[in-house]
Amino acid sequence: MRSDNHTPSFEVEAPLVKLAPDAATGTTRFDKLARRLRRAGLIWAQSEPGHLRWSTAGDYLTTLVADSPWIRRQVNDACSRWADGAEAHAEEAVPGCWILPSATRTRGDGTARGLAIVVTRQAAGSRGSLRALCQSANLDHDLIRDLLLAEPAPAANEIPRLASMVRLLRPVALRPARVPAIEALLRAVEATHRAVRGHSERTARLAERLAAAAGMNAPERETARVAGLLHDVGKLGVPDRVLSKPGTLDADERAVVNMHPEIGHRLLLGVGGLEHTLPAVLWHHERWDGQGYPHRLSGDRIPRIARLMAIVDSFDAMRSDRPYRGALEPARALAEIRDGAGKQFDPALASTFVGMIDREPSLAA
Repeated sequence: MRSDNHTPSFEVEAPLVKLAPDAATGTTRFDKLARRLRRAGLIWAQSEPGHLRWSTAGDYLTTLVADSPWIRRQVNDACSRWADGAEAHAEEAVPGCWILPSATRTRGDGTARGLAIVVTRQAAGSRGSLRALCQSANLDHDLIRDLLLAEPAPAANEIPRLASMVRLLRPVALRPARVPAIEALLRAVEATHRAVRGHSERTARLAERLAAAAGMNAPERETARVAGLLHDVGKLGVPDRVLSKPGTLDADERAVVNMHPEIGHRLLLGVGGLEHTLPAVLWHHERWDGQGYPHRLSGDRIPRIARLMAIVDSFDAMRSDRPYRGALEPARALAEIRDGAGKQFDPALASTFVGMIDREPSLAA
């Protein structure tokens, strides 16, 4: 990216995995908003001025924001105000381009705040700033306009709802970790969220055993074990007050919790030696019938390691105390797996799992 003496340079990383076109029908308006938060026109950053950490937007949109001194000055001004203690609100930095603050975290040197920059459809309108932004960034306006309008970019009236969801995200979700130690990642999750302590180890043990029972080879069994340890690492991006909430989550909270597979995928992306675990981390909440998340994959389109992880993760979750319910008895949890075969779970793997627990009930302890 271009830099000069007057504006800081941006560090731009590769986009998050591209999502498939929205094929769902009859979804609620909020479901669509949640998908837009995950995939459309969002440039994620950390609030140290001048550093654009990564993007879920197309490359052209990332380039537009990163190469425009105009928008960069607005972002840096907002960061400076927040650092001085001003209350952070969603603000329209330039016409059609908004800055949305995320949750804060305390550091030794003060408070850091994440943010998201969203370019709405209005930016390309007659009163928008797209032409000026393109001129500022030395980009072809007509091309960028056509690309923006072809994307599922949000509208200005969706900003309040998107902003409420972004506020729930912890800044760690906005910047990829470069921590190669599996143990360090695991302990970070468990130290942050009391509710998942022990869950990762139990899930890893069950995943390794189910992989063996399903006839997987030694490398696949090891992948299943490591994926079990790391499948919930994305919860580092979800506030503890949401994960530990004793009552029903509201729509905004649920949408943020449902982003943890994508956050985990992003945290592990590029960490050497973990490539084979990424499908399980990203897709362990997909369902056999296509009603899962984040991408609504179904049947054999879901990688086998992710289908396996869905079973063992669900079983251990049912067997554990959660803020909103007590642990289920082994027989009840096993019945849920059996009843979910062909709906939530891969029927063959579910049958293998049930048989494995029947033969060795101590695995359900």
